[in-house]
Amino acid sequence: MINCPKCSRDNQDHYKFCLGCGSELPRAGGGAKPFNPTPPAGVPAVSAAPPVAAVNPFAGTAPAAGNPFGQPPAGGLGQAAGPPRPVSQPAQSAQAAPPAAGPRFAATCGQCSSPNPGNKRYCLTCGFDLTVAEAPAASAFAPVAPVAPVAPVAPVAPVAPIAAAAPAIQVQLTLIRPDGSEGGSFALGQGPTRVGRSADALFASDAYLSPQHAVFTAQNGQLTVRDDGSLNGVFVRIERQVPIDLPNGQVFRVGQEILRFDAFGPIALEADGTERQGAQVEGLVGRITLLVGRETTGNAFPIPVTGLFLGRERGDILFPEDGYVSGLHAQLIWDGAKLTLTDLNSSNGTYLRVGGEHPLKSGDLLLLGQQLFRVTIG
Repeated sequence: MINCPKCSRDNQDHYKFCLGCGSELPRAGGGAKPFNPTPPAGVPAVSAAPPVAAVNPFAGTAPAAGNPFGQPPAGGLGQAAGPPRPVSQPAQSAQAAPPAAGPRFAATCGQCSSPNPGNKRYCLTCGFDLTVAEAPAASAFAPVAPVAPVAPVAPVAPVAPIAAAAPAIQVQLTLIRPDGSEGGSFALGQGPTRVGRSADALFASDAYLSPQHAVFTAQNGQLTVRDDGSLNGVFVRIERQVPIDLPNGQVFRVGQEILRFDAFGPIALEADGTERQGAQVEGLVGRITLLVGRETTGNAFPIPVTGLFLGRERGDILFPEDGYVSGLHAQLIWDGAKLTLTDLNSSNGTYLRVGGEHPLKSGDLLLLGQQLFRVTIG
């Protein structure tokens, strides 16, 4: 054994380089020692071969039968001397044999060209690594095409719950006689229903009703009324002691008196700078005007900032000839920004003329012409 002076590893006597670090090993006598390998079991021993040359291990050696390290016979290793014999090719197998398991090692050293058994990893002469790199096995499957990226799915917007359909409502107009008793009734269907002098015998005797006076609409659980271009309009009774805003141009009814509110604005100068003569509007918010026809007006009454009372016997404005007006009927109040109308618990009520679609509720009282109707929603 030769001990490596660099890494202290023991090496065979015939090794030239250390198997541990690859350093050149020292030689006794300055020359290489002959190598007598021990044959495996069952293989006959062979005579010692001459010393192996550093460059060509087969130079000057005579062939010896059964010696794998002697001079190869003519025609290559494993063949006898003489003319080459044809080698029969084995039949092609229908299926290739599977490759042998484990790493493969080169039979000839790639560094010093020395022959080595096929099961040695390192060269017996120079210590070179004889491992043969394995080529990657061919895949039995075709390469899989890359999958195209899937676009993200947009989040689904939450579906709003479907509102339950409003139940159909039953609407009835009931006539209220002057003495407070109930007269006939008229049922309104779903959707729009026109009411007027030509609609039903209940309305035919009232000359103050237009042939097509009003439109009632029962839809989605709600009831509305709209003036259908009548001459005398549709009036809804306001609640007692509840102030109601009066916008400019609003028409309201007290007993048999139909009145309109006209607000006063600042008086502008004429184009040439001349100021118009007349009553001063300072301290006045507007006026109420008595309507006696579609285009005819009667008396007008100014409304001070202190407000007014309306009645048959008491108040600032009196209607002594109208038996449907209570002694103290209603009040107009200016709050600095708007005018309001309040019914003061009158016997026959105070009414506003509707414009556009006006909502109704069960129990509301309507004046159509000279007839009073109560709305019942069942």
